[in-house]
Amino acid sequence: MKFSPQQDEALRAVAQWLKDGDRQLFRLFGYAGTGKTTLARHFAEHVDGQVQFAAFTGKAAQVLRAKGASNAKTIHSLIYRPRGEEAVEDETTGRTSIAPTFSLNRQSDIAKAKLVIVDECSMVDEQLGRDLMSFGTPILVLGDPGQLPPISGGGFFTEHEPDFLLTEIHRQAAENPIIRLAMDVRAGKEIMYGDYGTTQVIPKNEVDADLVLAADQVLVGINRTRRRYNQRLRELKGFTAAYPQAGDKLVCLRNDPAKGLLNGSLWKVMTAAKETVKPGINLLVSPDDGDADRGAAKIKLLKAAFDAPEDEIPWQTRKRYDDFDYGYALTVHKAQGSQWDDVVLFDESYAFRDMRSRWLYTGITRAANTLVIVK
Repeated sequence: MKFSPQQDEALRAVAQWLKDGDRQLFRLFGYAGTGKTTLARHFAEHVDGQVQFAAFTGKAAQVLRAKGASNAKTIHSLIYRPRGEEAVEDETTGRTSIAPTFSLNRQSDIAKAKLVIVDECSMVDEQLGRDLMSFGTPILVLGDPGQLPPISGGGFFTEHEPDFLLTEIHRQAAENPIIRLAMDVRAGKEIMYGDYGTTQVIPKNEVDADLVLAADQVLVGINRTRRRYNQRLRELKGFTAAYPQAGDKLVCLRNDPAKGLLNGSLWKVMTAAKETVKPGINLLVSPDDGDADRGAAKIKLLKAAFDAPEDEIPWQTRKRYDDFDYGYALTVHKAQGSQWDDVVLFDESYAFRDMRSRWLYTGITRAANTLVIVK
């Protein structure tokens, strides 16, 4: 494979770092289309020993596997193991399922690997990052400086300057309408309405139910819009109950590594307990982001969080429950670290002022195949 001079320089820098062995971490950052993942995969093929690919979300790991990193898994599934199991009884059906709890797995493949390569590293928080580094294995992290700063808690690997920054978009990538739009946004250009092949920019009055229902993921800017669109999408999908039901798509809003729950991860409700007068509702959920390594989880949600989502609930109350919301529409901030084939992005970049371009760039680059931007 022929690489550009800048890409060759990056490969040499990574090789020298691994050979020297004096630092555990190397930050290889680059904009969309600069070939970070391609370079990492090429480098991995020439490492004498096992190389383990990893990502924060199951979706990102799935994208890595599609790009040829066949052993890519979530960091969580690689470094934690089920510590035990708890039986979860569905109050409606009477069936019992098993939900695992997790602890650090010292026998992980990472302990035996010569190198770990982490893609979409911006979402990794301090606890996950430190647990990953505790194995002592060299880690090459891939990130994109054009994206938004990570949501609170993330950014363990991105809070320092890169060891090498890729800036040149390679020709093949530049022909991709999604990458081209991302480049234009980064350059400060205005996105114009039009059909760009696999990417369209349309006004709001051209949006219909079929468009949003066909998307793998709907992305928005602000929470008020997210809540409104989630409500509408649930209606379109035939959900009528006030609380999550079997088949509903949820997003996790707070980490709980012991349960395998990661902020930003997507889940599908398998079973929902019959509603009672109690303040909580019990659900059994399974990963909805392609992470087959993570099993079902038992979660308990506070009904008040769904009754009045804009109300402030005291932490003393909230901490006793898991923190989830509907995941049909996500904010771009929450979508960082993931990618979907077909995305509908409602452009609310106006809400982010100084971060307007980075917000739009991050939203655009969440799409792998097709993208519709609604302005």
